Amino acid sequence: MTRKNRTSGIAGLIAVLLGFFCKAFYRDFVNINDINDYGMAGFLPSYFYVIGLSLLLLIRPTQYPKIIIGIVTAASILFELKQWNTSGNFDLPDMLASIAGGLTSVLILNRIERINE
Repeated sequence: MTRKNRTSGIAGLIAVLLGFFCKAFYRDFVNINDINDYGMAGFLPSYFYVIGLSLLLLIRPTQYPKIIIGIVTAASILFELKQWNTSGNFDLPDMLASIAGGLTSVLILNRIERINE
């Protein structure tokens, strides 16, 4: 395992833990205390989970890491569309958060590659 892959894995794990924290604790805190966080409690988990899963999948060396990030982002968007199809809940902020998570993953990947050259 290269240093770049290890760094990607650590960043991915941190992002997944942040997503879990947002979903399990932050969302409840905001809802219980009636805090207006502009909907961040709803879409932050989607954002962090896309980043985390994308970077965790890059632990194993791959020739086209940006394709992996694109697949994870597309899968997240398809999941949101499936929810719309099955339950009738269309959540545009979650879809936008997934796209933002994919773009952030690419930026993090570029930064990791630049640092570990």
